[in-house]
Amino acid sequence: MQISPNFLKHYTFTEFKNIVTAKNFRWYFPQSEGEPEQYSNLLYYDHQFSDDVTPKLKRLLSTMCIQLGAIAVFRIKVNATPKNAPQQGWHNDLKISTPSKTCVLYLNDNDGYTEFREDVVNSVENTAVIFDTNLEHRGVPSTDTRRLVLNINYFEK
Repeated sequence: MQISPNFLKHYTFTEFKNIVTAKNFRWYFPQSEGEPEQYSNLLYYDHQFSDDVTPKLKRLLSTMCIQLGAIAVFRIKVNATPKNAPQQGWHNDLKISTPSKTCVLYLNDNDGYTEFREDVVNSVENTAVIFDTNLEHRGVPSTDTRRLVLNINYFEK
């Protein structure tokens, strides 16, 4: 596990955060068939990025993926969890046999955190935690404000 404070340059981080916190940014309540059971009783919103993002957003996401050394990306999404939401269960983001990585980038300061079996990473703005995708973890909601995180699942060089 690698923890990287000030993961992005200030202007890159601020530009990205301003996009996902804008009033017109679309959030979705995940309830699709096939959602992992761990999500079925949670209260959170997400936005999964696809190829149809704006050029500005594509540039920002590409910058992040290059910085991670990603050669292929499974999924990039942001999660917004309201304060005092139910806690997630222990999970892996993806169940695949090929070694892959997960990056969680905290988009705001709050008293929530990501818990691993043997460690805790606090939600500190512009801090990234990078770990093997098969490492069990769970997000712990905050009690002081909504918790915003970017989640990137990828293969690295």
